[in-house]
Amino acid sequence: MSDFQYFGGVDFSGAKEPLANLWTAVGEERGGKLHVLSLCPQPFRADMVDFVARGWRKAAGAGDAERVLWGFDFPFGIPMEASARIAGERRPSWAATAAWIADRPADEVKDAFSDMLKRPRATDAGGAMAPFDLRLYRQTVEGIRCLHELRDAAAVSILPVAADAAAPTVLLEVYPSQSIKDLGIKGGKLPFRAGEVRARPMALRPYLTFDHPSLEAIAVTLEDARDAVMACLTAYLCRDDLDQPRRLGRASEEALALEGWIYRPPLALA
Repeated sequence: MSDFQYFGGVDFSGAKEPLANLWTAVGEERGGKLHVLSLCPQPFRADMVDFVARGWRKAAGAGDAERVLWGFDFPFGIPMEASARIAGERRPSWAATAAWIADRPADEVKDAFSDMLKRPRATDAGGAMAPFDLRLYRQTVEGIRCLHELRDAAAVSILPVAADAAAPTVLLEVYPSQSIKDLGIKGGKLPFRAGEVRARPMALRPYLTFDHPSLEAIAVTLEDARDAVMACLTAYLCRDDLDQPRRLGRASEEALALEGWIYRPPLALA
């Protein structure tokens, strides 16, 4: 059984700061569902890093010892071939790749792999875009930079690329739009007609409750807030399936260690 008391979700953005589309959600289990305690925007990625490292505890009323499982919606890794190119004659590692990426602007990283813009990771499935796709590369680079910074800011375990069994903060890569499909949640990204905001919560209630009606209203009205909640829900649903990539056996250990894995609700993969 899971020993996580709290769960978090990040709808990430690699866009120019300050941001209006980077949101975090934090919740806990209540009555067999995820109960959302906090849902808020983060105007700068540094704010998000600080919130994930420590700020969420105050927002959720948690102590220093409770464990938290986070879901993030950006690629944690890049194709193995790209990591090998960075390593040169050395053996490639996720940590070395992340440090190399964190030291460079997004366009420089993209230009270094101009021949891999459409190359997916060996671990990708479910329609995920390639990490260096022109629509995603900034999110990939800025996200990996944040992971690199988080390792300096707190004791974190990044699954499956940089696992640490003792760390109280555990991070998973998730794909909120795929989770919505996996769970059969109806409704588009945004309300399209008057009164729809009163009906949309019904699609979430089999899985979610909210600490205040305003949090639920935000989640069903703003796409980025909803995706943060879905990232949080995916982490919650995966709490007893952290060995998912090895359980499914769809990728080699080398690929998992370098590229990462998109965690999905276990019932969708059974």
